[in-house]
Parts: sequence; structure tokens; C-alpha cells
Amino acid sequence: MAITTEHALIPFATSPLPEGPWLVLAPHPDDETFGLGGSLLLAKEKDIPVTVVFVTLGERAGDPAKRREEALRAAEALGVREVKFLKIPDRKVYEHRYFLIQKCKKLFKEKYKTIFLPSLFEFHPDHRATTLAALAVVPFWKEVWLYEIARQGEINRLIDISQKFSAKERVMRLYASQIVQNRYLEIVKALNIARTYTLEGVTYAEGFFAARGGLILRRYARWLKKYFSF
Repeated sequence: MAITTEHALIPFATSPLPEGPWLVLAPHPDDETFGLGGSLLLAKEKDIPVTVVFVTLGERAGDPAKRREEALRAAEALGVREVKFLKIPDRKVYEHRYFLIQKCKKLFKEKYKTIFLPSLFEFHPDHRATTLAALAVVPFWKEVWLYEIARQGEINRLIDISQKFSAKERVMRLYASQIVQNRYLEIVKALNIARTYTLEGVTYAEGFFAARGGLILRRYARWLKKYFSF
């Protein structure tokens, strides 16, 4: 017997984009861009319809009217076709989870083929609460992709965004009220570079964990067990 090798823990090749239309749940304005802006730009190029739902306006980190304006400008640059704002209080998503669950039930009845949610390994409680609320009601046949925002999580998909990173960075700069609050531009760039660790000829990549909605938590748990398997 031998300990699990790295080939069982992380992809060594990139994946194609998942089927559209896409639905992206972003806990705050900027999460969609920082997390999967490169993939959204690739979707725009391939004419994949995308809807972004902003769960909060992020008022704890800036003026909500300004953040809404930045979100709309970024969405336009990313080619997002529809934007929705749920206006749940910032840092209170868990407390308002039943409201979010009801909203998700309605959203999931629409013809979205792939649903993007924040990684369960994110630090921010709103990020994790958004995903847990959505997973409580996501139909088992829907494709769910968990995306990274502020840190690496567990992934089984890598999307090559080498040709789109410069454009992604320009969109990130549209969130002017946010990029002055932390080293977000450098953090996202470092994360996208780090995701090329197992790839050849790729300079920037975005990582995701993908599975059918009804199986994703089970698949996640099975994936984590690999670290301790012999």
C-alpha cells in the first residue's frame, strides 16, 4: 500500500467550460469577478448566458449605492446578461438563510444548467452561508461548481484563463471602492498563478469543485478522505 499521490488530489489538465445558461450566486459585489471573472469572460466569448445574483450589497465594506453601481459596471464588462440584488444585510446571510433558501428555490426552477457557489472553504461567513443555503434546495440534477474567492479550497476542475487575466484585472479595478481596502488585486493574481501548479503552458487558472447538486457534499467528503487514504 502507498499514500495517495497528488494526481488523485488535483487535476493535471484543464477542463472545458460547463454547459450554460449559468447562474452565479455572489455573496457581495466583487466576489463574482475576483472568483471567476476569467471564466465569465470566456463564457462571454462563447455566448453563454449568465445571470449573477448578488446576495448582499456589502454595505459593511462601503456605500451600498456605490457598490451596486460598481457591480453593474463589472457585470456589463463581463458580459453578464442579467443581474439581481437580494439585499440581505451584509454579514447576516446565515441569519437570513430561510429567506435565501426561498429565493434559491425560485431561481433553481429556471433553466440554468450550471450553478456557481462560493467554496465551502472560504473564510467569510457570508460566503459559506450562501453556499449552504443554496445546497439545501439545489435539484440533484443541476451541475454545481464551487468557486474560490479569497483562498484555495478543494478542487477537481481547472479553467485556463491565461488569455483573459488582463481583462479580468481590468474588471477587478472597476471595484475601486474595494481594491483599496486590501491587496485584492495581488491576492487574486497570486491565487490564479498558484492554480497553474499542475499545468503546463498555462499562466493563470481558476479552480472549482464540480459535481451534481445532490452529490456534491458526498463527493466533497470522499475527496477529503483521499488525503488520509493508503
